[in-house]
Amino acid sequence: MKNTLTNILLILLSVSVLTMIGTIFYHFLDTDYQTETAVSASAEQSVTFEGVYVRDETVLSYNGSGSVCYNIPDGGRVGKNEAVANIYASSNAIEINQQITALKEELEVLNRISNPGVLQMAQPSTLADQAAQYYDQIAYCRDRGDLEGMNQAKEAFRIALSSYQLVINQGTTNYSEQISEIEMQIKELEAQQQNPRDTIVAPASSYFVSYADGYEDKLSIQNLSAITRDDIKSVTSDDSIKSDTIIGKTIASYGWYMLGLINNTELNLQVGDTATLYLSASSASTEVTVSELRPGETADETMVVLYCEQMTSDFVQHRIERVRLVKGDYDGIKVPRSAIRFRDVEESSTNVLTGEVTTTMVNYRGVYVMDGEKVVFRKLDVIYEGDDYVLSSLNAGSGYLTLYDSIIVEGIDASGGTD
Repeated sequence: MKNTLTNILLILLSVSVLTMIGTIFYHFLDTDYQTETAVSASAEQSVTFEGVYVRDETVLSYNGSGSVCYNIPDGGRVGKNEAVANIYASSNAIEINQQITALKEELEVLNRISNPGVLQMAQPSTLADQAAQYYDQIAYCRDRGDLEGMNQAKEAFRIALSSYQLVINQGTTNYSEQISEIEMQIKELEAQQQNPRDTIVAPASSYFVSYADGYEDKLSIQNLSAITRDDIKSVTSDDSIKSDTIIGKTIASYGWYMLGLINNTELNLQVGDTATLYLSASSASTEVTVSELRPGETADETMVVLYCEQMTSDFVQHRIERVRLVKGDYDGIKVPRSAIRFRDVEESSTNVLTGEVTTTMVNYRGVYVMDGEKVVFRKLDVIYEGDDYVLSSLNAGSGYLTLYDSIIVEGIDASGGTD
């Protein structure tokens, strides 16, 4: 009797185990779900276009004769009544001044290298590291087109390298003979120097460029409201006009505008929106405000008018510039559109005065995920919509999709059942 009971219990246990194993296999074979792990991603809401600058600009002219020597580099900042250029009788006078400047810079470098403190304080390893750093900076400035920065890095590189040579040679290298020779050359050239015939000054605090492009009057802030789509399309990238009288122009160092033709259907810019403007030719960027949105020639075309109060030399180099306008940067959980479903979710709210609890059904956009062996619905807090995906907030809260959830992308219909 005891053996019979034991056998019956063993049979029942075996049946239960087999049933459980069968259920598991049935689950894997019958529910052919394809899942995708929820991971973080970034997106940018932006548009790229050819932007045209509209600024307050003053053309500087000189009707006399002579050779022009500029005191300010293109894009340089000048103060009111500061000299931007000198007029000399001949180009030879300019060449003498340039030679004197170059020799004085050479003399300053040699004096710095010959400083006795170099031998006492400098370490070869430190100077070698500095030389390597400045060499990399030269290459970086060259790639950016930053000539001023490249020249400064070249001078610093030369000082570090020459100081290194002085230290490792234990002072056997002597620059006194070179210094004396350069001082003699400077004296000889200074005896030949000429005073400028005339001086061109900036009428106000501004930025200076040594050319004019012919758009200074037409593309002015005063004429902003009259500028049309055709005006923008007609602007060329030729930055200078040929003239014997034009010295250059000053650009007011306050607010300026940029106009461009864009497709605004996806970006959905509104007047008053702020965005970030990036120049394609450099790493410069600035915050701008959407001042106007004018209709274009077609439904997909909009003339955008941007306003900015930040001015640097990067924004005065050209009349027309390839730019990228970024409305927003987004970080969230990437969700394929094919996985998105809609479902009514029961939600409760409590009246703070009466304490009464009310239950309502709210339709949410979300996805189905695998939670162990169960299929559950997770809501989405969409912060960005792309062509074939959306981004959901990283920290939306309870009931929402979270990082590393297993999103079901195939095998489930709109109601949550299997396809």
